[in-house]
Amino acid sequence: MMDCPTLIGKTVKNVTLVAALVTSVAFSANAMSAEIDTDGDGMASLAELQVSYPELTEEVFGDIDTNSDGLVDDEEMAIAVELGNLADPETDS
Repeated sequence: MMDCPTLIGKTVKNVTLVAALVTSVAFSANAMSAEIDTDGDGMASLAELQVSYPELTEEVFGDIDTNSDGLVDDEEMAIAVELGNLADPETDS
């Protein structure tokens, strides 16, 4: 049997993961906005994101680009918004 702090820790971790996934699905349903994805490939490069987020650094972009392919997809964008790395483009535009 698990002790209470272990159980609470696992519950909080699961709730956080579910919240990130729900946000990801919600953002993906809207797809990347044309204001950000100027070349229409469904992904955002550092240069594309810096138009909407001029304060975005290469370091933060690297943190957002979790698969290190040099582009941010809908899921990575949703997670960045959920974690507060980027403002929500739907509400803060």
